[in-house]
Amino acid sequence: MIFGGNRAAEFQMKLAGKPYAEIAAAGGGIRSTVAATSAVKDEVLEKVLANRLERWRANGCTTVEVKSGYGLDPRRELRLLELMGGAAIRVPVRVHRTALLLHALPESFEGKREEYVEEVRTTVLTEIHRRGMAGAIDVFCDPVAFTVEECRAVLTRAIELGFPVKLHAEQMAHFGGAALAAELGARSADHLESAIDEDWKLLADAGTVGVLLPAAALTLRQRLPEAAMIRASGARFAIATDFNPGTAPAQSLMECAALAARLCGFTAEEVLLAVTWNAAKALGAEAEVGHLTPGAWGDAVMWECETLEELPYWMPAVRPDTVFMRGADLALPSVERSVA
Repeated sequence: MIFGGNRAAEFQMKLAGKPYAEIAAAGGGIRSTVAATSAVKDEVLEKVLANRLERWRANGCTTVEVKSGYGLDPRRELRLLELMGGAAIRVPVRVHRTALLLHALPESFEGKREEYVEEVRTTVLTEIHRRGMAGAIDVFCDPVAFTVEECRAVLTRAIELGFPVKLHAEQMAHFGGAALAAELGARSADHLESAIDEDWKLLADAGTVGVLLPAAALTLRQRLPEAAMIRASGARFAIATDFNPGTAPAQSLMECAALAARLCGFTAEEVLLAVTWNAAKALGAEAEVGHLTPGAWGDAVMWECETLEELPYWMPAVRPDTVFMRGADLALPSVERSVA
């Protein structure tokens, strides 16, 4: 969610049928966002993120995960994590900071993959831990990103330091990321477009939440898993926006939920769980948010519809009438100050 610029021109190239390699050669891809993000002044980037967080809150999200990943270079990744903390103070939203440390190879480490992975595994993780800059560590395990062994090396060290871990897994191809997530007891495995039945069973046994990202799948014209397969596995699944400039410039969680209902075949009840209770589990916040039971924090949304079945039905998505956080109506500035 923290980045500069956009990739609208690149999106048009995708629609015209140009492959990713050609787009990257023309200056597109992750590195183009890295360059744009690096060029934005700190105070501007922080304010942009705060504005995005406010949009999410206004759309009914009281708890939001923000991932880094558009710094790549260790120093720039730390910069993004620090700016997240500043933006979180500006908006009455709970921000879970996740460090996406293996996203793509920085230009400065071209031809030095082993050195980069070791730098992340030792220096970067140690610094993030020392400064308390993130609540979880994520990696991109994929043929276009990093191998299972490279991801295992970083995540194992993260676990030793006490971090919960996550993976981008099985997005472009079946690659072993889901099995690694289960092996390490990861909080979540995101994407899973190429996951098979056995992967979902492994995730279920490990208690790892499978996070579906319909906006990204739609942009890349990929298939999402069928609801029947996920039900049979017994795994818990969540739905998220995957908001990013390259594959998912999606700014509404409920729009993504409506897409998932149609593309996968989920019921209204399953969709509700996927954006509340199961999503909270994917963030390690299941005890506090995602449900209305004694001991929870009293976050609630009143939607502009009369039945549960309408939540995934309307497109554009239903909007909230009122958003409560710890029982307080966040539409009132005076209450916002008391909540803070």
